[in-house]
Amino acid sequence: MSHQSLLDVDDLTVSIDRATVLEDVSIRVEAGETVALIGRNGAGKTTTFRSVMGQTSIRNGSIRVNGTDLTDRPSRERIRHGVGFAPEDRRLFTTLSVEDNLRMSTWGKADTDEDGFRERRDRVLEIYPEMEAFLDRPAGQLSGGQQKMVTVGRALTSDPDIVLLDEPFEGLAPSVREQFRDGVTRIKDLGISIVVAESNVRHAAEIADRAYVIERGEIVTEIGRDEPITENEEIERIFEGG
Repeated sequence: MSHQSLLDVDDLTVSIDRATVLEDVSIRVEAGETVALIGRNGAGKTTTFRSVMGQTSIRNGSIRVNGTDLTDRPSRERIRHGVGFAPEDRRLFTTLSVEDNLRMSTWGKADTDEDGFRERRDRVLEIYPEMEAFLDRPAGQLSGGQQKMVTVGRALTSDPDIVLLDEPFEGLAPSVREQFRDGVTRIKDLGISIVVAESNVRHAAEIADRAYVIERGEIVTEIGRDEPITENEEIERIFEGG
C-alpha cells in the first residue's frame, strides 16, 4: 500500500482548447511541510493549483487530501476538506470591507458561527498584525501588498490543513516582501502545510523545505530536503541557461 500524504496529486493531465497544458503532474505534500512549485511564467503552476481546487477540468489523474479522493468534487468540497487557496490575482470583493472578505470563506459553513469566525480572524491577525489597521476599509482601497495579505488571510479563515499560495511575493516592494515572508513563517509555525508557486527561485529557497520544478506542464525534477534549491542542475538550466 502506497504512503498516504496530506496532499497527493497523481498523474494530473489537463487540456485547454485541445492543447495539453499539464501532463502527468504528480506532487505530494506531508503534514507540516512547505513545498515549492518552481517554474517560469506559463510553466503550469497556476493551472496545477486551479486543478487541485477544482476550478479547472482535468483529463486524467487524481487528487486526494488526507486519503479522501476529491478528484470529482466541487471547489467548496476541497475547502471543507482543509485546502485553502490564495490566488495570484487575489479575487477580492473590492467594495466589501477587509473583514467581510475574510468572512467570505466561512459563509455557508455550518460549523462556523460568529464566535468561530472571530477566533479564526484573530489567528490571521497574529500572522499578519498589520491587517488590524485596515479591517474596516474596502479591499479595493488597499495597496497591492495589503491585498495579498487579505487574500492569504481569507484562505486561512477557512481553517485549512494546507494552503496554496500562488506567486505570493510577485510585485511586492522589498520591505513588504519581508513582512509577507515573516507571515508565511508564522503560518508554518502553526503546523499548516504550504505549497507555494514561485517563478523566483531565491524566494522559494527562502521558505521551502523542498521543491518540484515544472516546465512546459511537466515536473522535470524533485529537489529534496538535503539539496540546496538554488544549486539544482535543472534550476540552473531553466533559469540561467534559458
